[in-house]
Amino acid sequence: SRAMNTDPEIEVGFNPDRTTSVRIAGEVSSATHSTLRAALDDAAGTGPLIVDLTGVTHLDSAGVSLLREVAGDRGLEVVMAPDCPVFAIVHVSGLCDECR
Repeated sequence: SRAMNTDPEIEVGFNPDRTTSVRIAGEVSSATHSTLRAALDDAAGTGPLIVDLTGVTHLDSAGVSLLREVAGDRGLEVVMAPDCPVFAIVHVSGLCDECR
């Protein structure tokens, strides 16, 4: 059996207005929780964290609660395409009432 690397790709970018964008591609789940948690904790900057979920293929309840936590801590702006795999989940979870 070959080991699957489930860790998502995480790209952190700093914007001119001093906000931080985090692009995530891959799986956001309990399996990848600690990797993602560390990346989100490290993402400094001011204002809400801008999280791009367009490349996310899987989002489970652990992933949703992690994002909810970030939203509570510092504010969260979710960016994603309407055709991305987790669009419906994010909407149903109420994570982004103002998704764009």
